[in-house]
Amino acid sequence: MELNSKLTFRLDGMVAFVSGGGNGPKGGMGAAICRCLGRAGASVAVNDLTEEAALATVRQLEEMGVKALAVPGDVGDSARVNAMIEQVVDHFGRIDILVNNAFNPGPRKYLVDLTDEDWEASMATNLNGPFFLSRAVIPHMRQQGYGRIINISSLAAIRVSMNGAAQYTAMKEALLGLTRHLTVEAARYGITSNAILPAFVLNPRVVERLDEEGIRRMGASAPTKRGADPEEVGMLAVFLASPAAGQITGTAIPIDGGLHCLAGGPERRNAMWAAYKK
Repeated sequence: MELNSKLTFRLDGMVAFVSGGGNGPKGGMGAAICRCLGRAGASVAVNDLTEEAALATVRQLEEMGVKALAVPGDVGDSARVNAMIEQVVDHFGRIDILVNNAFNPGPRKYLVDLTDEDWEASMATNLNGPFFLSRAVIPHMRQQGYGRIINISSLAAIRVSMNGAAQYTAMKEALLGLTRHLTVEAARYGITSNAILPAFVLNPRVVERLDEEGIRRMGASAPTKRGADPEEVGMLAVFLASPAAGQITGTAIPIDGGLHCLAGGPERRNAMWAAYKK
């Protein structure tokens, strides 16, 4: 049986939009995802709240020889989202890949202490943003007959949060529902929708905050005994964005070193919080 030459991991000629992808070498998963998509051949539209943050990643991508565009703006603002997507399509002529990465962990409070403002701020970024962006890109993807929507959820969606509190857990689980429903509506048009569930990721911000012992203690909770490199998340995004992943849709893939296989609840979360705070 001959191999299907269309089943490639390359993204040449494709255009990706990554929310929360700023800060370049000091950025986290979003910036890493931008780099990985760029290395695979995609042109990348980098979104972040400020132009300065978005441009930091754009400059890094351009140094790699990747075509890139800064599209700063709040993903929780539907009008701004529509304008950003139109800007990308006007600039590159198409949009093939959406990575909903922007997030707001919110304050670490017990549910009874959360304010309406805490809840609404989390919903604006963590749930409204992916909804607004997906709604804006699907007509373009449907017309092309190809699209990839990748939602960066969290292990909190199937466990509890170590990164925020009740609002973060709730929004990240709701994002899985959006992922599944998009599959039912959009798969017939060649559009897939999948979620990635990271846990302890060694972003520059985390590495700066934790000492070597803190990193070891946090990583020790996973069967692999380490945290994830941000570019490991990025490479999973590349696969899900590629033609080779066309039959994979509606999934939620943990990238957590096997942590999801272990029993856990508030006690595990509190132990991890304690390590994170030291």
